[in-house]
Amino acid sequence: MISNEILDLLRKRRTIRKFKADEVTEEMVEALLEAASVAPNRLDRRPLHYLVIRDVMTKRRIAEALRVRPYIEQAPVVLAVCGDREISATYELDASAAIENILLAALSLGLGAAWVGSKDSTMWDQTLQALRKATAIPDKIDVVSLVCIGYPDEERRPYDPGEKRDPTRVHYGHWDSLKL
Repeated sequence: MISNEILDLLRKRRTIRKFKADEVTEEMVEALLEAASVAPNRLDRRPLHYLVIRDVMTKRRIAEALRVRPYIEQAPVVLAVCGDREISATYELDASAAIENILLAALSLGLGAAWVGSKDSTMWDQTLQALRKATAIPDKIDVVSLVCIGYPDEERRPYDPGEKRDPTRVHYGHWDSLKL
């Protein structure tokens, strides 16, 4: 199995749901936003917006709406990754690429992160209502997901090479063609 700096970082990236109380500096947040801004997006339309949330009450309202995500309150920073559907119909795809860049950049800076969102669920709808009320996000802007960011207060082992890869889900030239 090939190993290099990027592949090792990808294997090391794990969802972190326990954070220390240590603050994340503005400089680090700016680095994460820079990482998001260089992610690929369709036709370079750049439909994404980012809302940096540090306010304890706002994080509490979001956590209460989701009910199963108490680590939102614990994270020093919550990024709401948003898309303007009037600029691009593929803003959700663009947001996914940006979020992955944020997750990897956070890891490279010694931070942990959790990607949060349950589109089309009652709890997510309640969360969006609470978020819009607390932060005045315009109606024309969709919140794609949240990313909780902070210094990890838990250790997660990296994935072993090939651990998550399922060869029965890789097809070569024809659906019935697998290399097992």
